[in-house]
Amino acid sequence: MKMAVQQRKLMNKIFCLVIVLLVTVTAGAQTTTQSAPAWEWAGWGGGGFFFSAVFHPTKDGVIYMGGDVAGVYKSEDHGRNWRLINNGLADYAVYSLAVDRTAPQTVYAATEDGLCKSMDGGEHWRLLPNTGRKELRITGERKRSIRCVAVDPTDGKTVYAGSPAGQVFKSTDGGETWQVAYEKAGEQDSPEMLRVQFGKVDNSWCGGLWLPLAFPQGVTSTDCAGFGFSFKGDGTLPKDCFVTLKTTTGVPYRSRNLRELFKQTEWGDVVLGAKDFVLDPDYVKSHPDEARAYSGTPDWAAMNRMDFACVGPLMNEAPVGKFTRFFFALNRAPEGQPQSAATPHQHVVREFSKNKSVQTYGNIRIGSLQGGTIYSVAVAAKEPALVLAATDDAGLLLSSDAGKTWRELATPKKAASVAVAESDPNIIYATFFTDGVWKSSDKGKTWKDLSQSFPKKCSLCEVAVSPVNPLDVCVIGSIDWNGRFFYSNNGGETWTESSQLTPDSIANPSMATEHPTAARLSAPRNLTINPLNPKELFIAANWRPCLSADGGRTWTERVRGADISCVYDLRFHKGRTYAAAMDEGVLVSEDNGARWRALWPLKYDSKLGGHYWRLAISDNNGSDRIVSTCTSWNSGIPGCVVMSDDGGKTYASSAAGLPATIPTANTMWGHGGPRALVADPKNPLTLYLGIDGDPSSGKSGGGVFKSEDGGRTWAPLPGQPGSRRMFFGLAVDPTDSKRLYWGTCSTGGGLYRSEDGGASWQRIFKNETWVFNVHVTADGTVYCPGNNLWRSTDHGKSWKQLTKFPFSSRIIVAVETDPADAKRMWLATTTWSSATEGDVYETRDAGATWQQITGNLPYRKPLLLRYNPATRELWAAGVCLFKCRR
Repeated sequence: MKMAVQQRKLMNKIFCLVIVLLVTVTAGAQTTTQSAPAWEWAGWGGGGFFFSAVFHPTKDGVIYMGGDVAGVYKSEDHGRNWRLINNGLADYAVYSLAVDRTAPQTVYAATEDGLCKSMDGGEHWRLLPNTGRKELRITGERKRSIRCVAVDPTDGKTVYAGSPAGQVFKSTDGGETWQVAYEKAGEQDSPEMLRVQFGKVDNSWCGGLWLPLAFPQGVTSTDCAGFGFSFKGDGTLPKDCFVTLKTTTGVPYRSRNLRELFKQTEWGDVVLGAKDFVLDPDYVKSHPDEARAYSGTPDWAAMNRMDFACVGPLMNEAPVGKFTRFFFALNRAPEGQPQSAATPHQHVVREFSKNKSVQTYGNIRIGSLQGGTIYSVAVAAKEPALVLAATDDAGLLLSSDAGKTWRELATPKKAASVAVAESDPNIIYATFFTDGVWKSSDKGKTWKDLSQSFPKKCSLCEVAVSPVNPLDVCVIGSIDWNGRFFYSNNGGETWTESSQLTPDSIANPSMATEHPTAARLSAPRNLTINPLNPKELFIAANWRPCLSADGGRTWTERVRGADISCVYDLRFHKGRTYAAAMDEGVLVSEDNGARWRALWPLKYDSKLGGHYWRLAISDNNGSDRIVSTCTSWNSGIPGCVVMSDDGGKTYASSAAGLPATIPTANTMWGHGGPRALVADPKNPLTLYLGIDGDPSSGKSGGGVFKSEDGGRTWAPLPGQPGSRRMFFGLAVDPTDSKRLYWGTCSTGGGLYRSEDGGASWQRIFKNETWVFNVHVTADGTVYCPGNNLWRSTDHGKSWKQLTKFPFSSRIIVAVETDPADAKRMWLATTTWSSATEGDVYETRDAGATWQQITGNLPYRKPLLLRYNPATRELWAAGVCLFKCRR
């Protein structure tokens, strides 16, 4: 324990070495400048997904590692301790890393938002020009990148990068400019059409495009037969597809479901008449009074925006639609235009032969069909003109002239990784997912399958070969989440499996008792060999990255300081700190964050394993009563609460009175869960729970639920707010237990208030419609965050805007106040992408002026801020845990 505390203090000192001067951003009427605080790490390691890793080429013990939510980590002691190095990084999702042997301090990080480069060992990063997702798309992406960047071992200015869009790019100036070295010939778009792929771009359930509309002058709505478009599908049907037309006042009309249109594989005009539209059902639910004032069919002349969107499991399916134009279908031509014999007359609002610009959102790609992703690239050390690429649909590609020409090799068509022996470029190993690992001894001319002894369903992700002995080769893979590691010392003729590791339950306390002395490798993604000591291997994997010092025979978890936890709530109680973490459950620290231990779940549990959202802590006859909310990993199990009356020694779950099915209509991310929890300040046994999602198909949906027995049983409130799409936005007024607040998002979004304990609700804030949280102080002051922060001192009757941020892409979720000083408060801006956009701000004059206090915070966009008045520390959470003295 003493050693653990000393190591934690050492890491805190490392984080405090650099104190950054405050850079102020106009957030209110005035700004001031002061020194930024020193943030200290206060979390734990592991418990999340690490995707990428590489050893430093000349400094023994230095390893770089990338994760999916927290950025880049660096260890200088063989993985025993890690720290985040995100200064200047463009995006926190890092799926591939590479180093330059000729300039050993140069590191490349392939992120979701482009390729970043550091020239000082990762201490500072820069996004390379034109590599962003909407530009060349030289990115690292989940399930599309394994080791997608390679630097010429003899010339560091030459860099190759595989793109998820199907190209291999080459740079000869260290990444400043790029040329396409390989691109698979695909379907060419006709210049008259716009090709739109709905799906398989990211993990969103929805993808759409929109256009501004201008109804023609000289005609009226009665002259309009409808709205139309020229369309051709590819036969792949989305789950749902709708056209939505919006009026100048924002009233939406939604079409019938158009999914069957995608069966139309020949060109044809589609005209939607008035009978094909209704007032958007979500709008009707959230605006019942306003909806009664509008006709159930659209007034064509009032329409100023059109959306065409598909909804469903778009991460797995990718229906394609092709368009040549959108138009109003008129019964006669506008005045001043020649009357056509054709009826209806088409008044074109967008002709794609002339203008292909559209606005898009979600899971969508515009443009021609591209080749499959390039998972990995490799350059031969002794013959750098030899370059190989592992592709999704063309197998292994080889170039013998530094990328000028390429040929497909006689391998399986879905290749994951490739490695060339350093001492002999004739020897090449490659992995092909479930088709195993293959070897060529003649520079790719012939191949041998080496994986007959492997489990049939094992998907092999990456292969690595010793830099000194081409017969020493190892490979990682998995069957579902069960990871596998195999090594061979005879060139792959025989293999030995070594997939167990020794866990570090102090550094990574989550699921600590499931495997106290031995754990199994989980879903490994990168395998790297120390070039200065080929017996030392490192694996980036789910939950527990690990190191071997004996060529892979034994493994030890190496995760101290590699914080990747998504912490969604913190509570301080009698010197203890409680945390609710996605995937990891509820944890407690009794020494202010120096060390943590898990309370639940302590092992894999299909019901209690999942996303933990919020906490309520109170006294219970000398013990701590703990209540938490949980969304199960199992998609068929509805959410529940987990309770303990003895500080976590024992615990039980309950869903009594909560929805028996998972809401799916009007939810935040496709399915509803118990995201909000709050206790009545006057009676901790009275709890309120928020679940997102509207009623649908005869099912009750989410809403606000109440428990009067500490969470054991629940009942929906007699009245429900007008919108149920919510996140953390639930609060009880400490001055009046019957006054409740509910923050909601999107259509009908804003802040709702009940004055009668939930019997009825009134929408009291409409200035912004994406309200993810609400904060109420001891005196009843209400803070409502959106793109800016608003305050009400009269329970929502009137509002004052406290910030004037210049950016619309960021939102405020985290808001905190000092209970001893009403003039002092904090907020954090964030985005829902993995981009490194966000900051923490402080005011000491009730919002008249704000100071940016992000400082050295490695994850600069927290979703949660909590102030501990006992220690005078502000904690930042969301991804990772940090604190600073305030």
